[in-house]
Amino acid sequence: MPALHTLIPMAVGMLISPLPIVAIIAILLSARGRSAAPAYAASFTLLAFVFTGLGAVSAAGASEANSGGGKVAVLILTILLTVGFTVLALTSWVSRPKAGAAPEPPAWLAAVDSITPARAAGLGLLMAVTNSKNIPLELKAGSVIGAAHDNPAVAAMICLLFAVAGSLAIILPTLLASSGSPAVTRALARLKSDMITHNAVIMTVLFAILAANEAAHLVHQLTA
Repeated sequence: MPALHTLIPMAVGMLISPLPIVAIIAILLSARGRSAAPAYAASFTLLAFVFTGLGAVSAAGASEANSGGGKVAVLILTILLTVGFTVLALTSWVSRPKAGAAPEPPAWLAAVDSITPARAAGLGLLMAVTNSKNIPLELKAGSVIGAAHDNPAVAAMICLLFAVAGSLAIILPTLLASSGSPAVTRALARLKSDMITHNAVIMTVLFAILAANEAAHLVHQLTA
């Protein structure tokens, strides 16, 4: 399973997601944060697992139907991700707030103060479904796992581990906040503010890195 090392940068790419992180922090700082945050984290991670699993099933099916089909699926996804992340990097940079202008916080942020566990779970699903970065990474990771020809149980376990690893930026604050430490609360509040302020720059740099990483994988696949 030598190709599985490529899952690491994809998981790291998933980790850096400012808006989902802002959402979990806002939930943790809300009145019902301790009960709502686990619901958000669970639904977000579950959907990551689902998309990763879909990628694995698709690649495994392609491998069975056609020798080398799984590798072709990975190659196609790599090309699409290279182009897609490049476009997203440019779009994020062009749409950044002008110098001196305060970034607008997401409209849904105000409603988080009174969020319930059920609504938090729904928000987690929404954040996972509308994430233009994570879904392609999850599908690509799944295709890599599926193309590795592991048995279904092992592939499912790797998909789950990948989903959890890619969601650690959501899971860890939830665990830390359960301590009730004032220092943790203050740190989360600062992080929330910084994430909102620098969201465009963070995403531009991240998309550029992901595009370069996928381009490197593409060159390797074409020349191997």
